[in-house]
Amino acid sequence: MPTVAEELEEVLKLCNKCGLCLAGCPIYKITGIEWTNARGRVALLRNAFLDKKVELSDLKDPIYNCLTCNGCTEHCPPAVPTGEIIFRARQELLRQKGQSWIQRMLFHKLLPNPEMLHKATKLLRLADVTGLRTLARKTGLTRLVGDAGKAEAMVPKVPASEGLEAIKRMVKKIDRPKYHAAYFVGCYAPNFAPEKAAATIRVLNKNRVEVAVPDFACCGLPAAGYGDMESARDLARKNIDIASKMKVDAIVTPCASCSSFLKDYAKLLADDSEWAEKAKGFAGKVRDISEFLVDIGLSTEMGELKRKVTFHDPCHLAHHQKIKDQPRTILKSIPGVEFVEMGEADMCCGAAGSYAFKNYDLSQKVLERKMGNVARTGADTLVSSCPACIMQLSCGVGQQKLPVSVLEIVELLDEAYRNARGKD
Repeated sequence: MPTVAEELEEVLKLCNKCGLCLAGCPIYKITGIEWTNARGRVALLRNAFLDKKVELSDLKDPIYNCLTCNGCTEHCPPAVPTGEIIFRARQELLRQKGQSWIQRMLFHKLLPNPEMLHKATKLLRLADVTGLRTLARKTGLTRLVGDAGKAEAMVPKVPASEGLEAIKRMVKKIDRPKYHAAYFVGCYAPNFAPEKAAATIRVLNKNRVEVAVPDFACCGLPAAGYGDMESARDLARKNIDIASKMKVDAIVTPCASCSSFLKDYAKLLADDSEWAEKAKGFAGKVRDISEFLVDIGLSTEMGELKRKVTFHDPCHLAHHQKIKDQPRTILKSIPGVEFVEMGEADMCCGAAGSYAFKNYDLSQKVLERKMGNVARTGADTLVSSCPACIMQLSCGVGQQKLPVSVLEIVELLDEAYRNARGKD
């Protein structure tokens, strides 16, 4: 097996230090510090991996305060994959320093098991209903855990639901379906937003797509983001095995982060002789919901919505999957919607999964820039298609007291379809 240094040797040498990446880096725009942009990070990692001039353990900040948004790669002539390089650096740090007990619990126990994950989120609901969460904030206890305590306010209240089992009960047979899809629900909707899952199913049904909700586990991106590639591969194998027992036209998800990482399963398992072909077949069926709906021909049986709408491009949609036109095509097709383009629409909002829990202040500064762009549109509705983005943007709208609703694209579509039927 080649070492991480050997695997990265060629890509680390691709950087020609031109500096075009600076235009796409949200963190550099805030700090102005060289090591916070892709050129600086790659130079430091080259010093660590190839030239052996610095210890990797001394580069934790450059490695972990990167959003891995791929904004830099969009501007880079040789397309240096800085996000992938950062992931591999985190993998090597994990190998050298080990894993925290929280990460072991999350990646090895909870994320592979949706039922166990749901039980864990019920503890957070208990803290909500008993007032313990509010008490912890008011007494300053949350400050004792640093950035994680500050970012805790972003986490929405946990509803009284039965998790994935409740979402399975939303599924129904439809007349004369044209397509059959497996709905990759992800970790967020079953535990925090079952109403968004309901909207997704209704939208797919309206487009003559019969939906199945398998027992998929987490996509694996959170584990990979912290360098635990083995856990990510284990989750990939689990999900591929589940999908292999189904006959569907597509595996559809409204979460840009999930669809991006699911499409990467072929690369993730490329060196596994038993799973490589299976992973390739699985990845070939994955579709982000906006991509899928435009591909099959979006139903236009919609009622009118009087909304001025703007769209925030999730990084995992625009930069990682190159999906930019489809969400706009959908939004512009809704009767009554006035679509207005946002400045820096594809600039990261600062969510980046759990980024705020380790880099809260940087995350907030990135968010402030995004909120300024939102305000300048004059929109009353801000749409996106990533749960982490939705949480971050909702937080920003609340902080800035903007008169703006924050919705997932499937929620707006669902509203339009329901209006056509004369329903609330």
